[in-house]
Amino acid sequence: MQTLKLSKVLQSLGFTVTVLCYFEHDAIIVKEFQTTGSDVKLLDMKRNLSTWTFINRLRKEIQKINPEVVHVQYMAPGALPIIAARRAGIKKIFATVHQPWIHSHGLLAKIILRVAALLTTKFIAVSLNAEKSWFGSATLFNEKRSLKFQPHHFTIHNAINIAEIDQILARTNLSQIKKYLNISAEKIIIGSISRLRKEKGVDILLDAFSQLVDQKKNIHLVIIGTGPDEDDLKAKAIEAGCQNQISFCGQAEWEHAMELLSIIDIVVVPSRFEGFGLAAAEAMALEKPVVASDTTGLKEVVIDQETGILFSVGNVSALVLALQELVIDPDLRYRYGLAGKKRVTQYFSSEIFTNKITALYND
Repeated sequence: MQTLKLSKVLQSLGFTVTVLCYFEHDAIIVKEFQTTGSDVKLLDMKRNLSTWTFINRLRKEIQKINPEVVHVQYMAPGALPIIAARRAGIKKIFATVHQPWIHSHGLLAKIILRVAALLTTKFIAVSLNAEKSWFGSATLFNEKRSLKFQPHHFTIHNAINIAEIDQILARTNLSQIKKYLNISAEKIIIGSISRLRKEKGVDILLDAFSQLVDQKKNIHLVIIGTGPDEDDLKAKAIEAGCQNQISFCGQAEWEHAMELLSIIDIVVVPSRFEGFGLAAAEAMALEKPVVASDTTGLKEVVIDQETGILFSVGNVSALVLALQELVIDPDLRYRYGLAGKKRVTQYFSSEIFTNKITALYND
């Protein structure tokens, strides 16, 4: 939801924000943008449109709005919106890539992104590791320097609204949520929050939990989110015989997701790859210890043996050991939680993000 945070910051700076949604849309997310004051235009284009048809249709939509700035979120369909913005005559174009390059993307994807970056005013990544994966080098955006003296690509970390999370936590009745989910008070709750699809690695967490629950009966797993793999994950839990120790909470609006996250004692982010690791940072803002895979953006957020525990990607045995260590040691959970909150405050706060976006747009 970093695009939503960007929208809020831009509106606070006096910009009028229009969000163009190319393809299918999520009604909950659209509502959240509209609630903040953004104008959302649902283009409902088909994903099988030809390249030039897509570019020309988007170009016309951009020309209708005639914005001073276009900020492209670089995901499917990749470089095409940047080309459309250029063809629309937009002088200032930013783009942000949210995922790291991985081998399955192929070399061509990296070449296309690098060429597309040359068509932008500046190109942004959400973590240094993500930036380095695409460009081979990385640097943090320095808001104290003029934009013309910045490198062409740089990193602006995703932001966590710590004050808002603190407010949610202060008014959340943890006992009531546990009661609603039918989780007894003495249970140690392990949990995750993510889109339920392969790259998020929730299947890895399920494998680890099914082993751990045989040894530790006082644990419960909470999974927040939905996605194409949800039915398969539920079937996997039944097959492992631990479905009664797992709560699938489904999709939740952000505030309710934070309420659910607040009851969790150990947050697990087992992603196979991750551009930044927003779920990890939000959990740290809630003073939760985080167990995360040692991949790209996550190892930039979670500090091993300081704010949580990192394990090698896909290593179920290592994840089981990490969870065992934290389940039996509440003092360690507490220390990691405090250190995590401090790290988020120091490096990933909304204030830092706002300062950088202000410098980027007002230069």
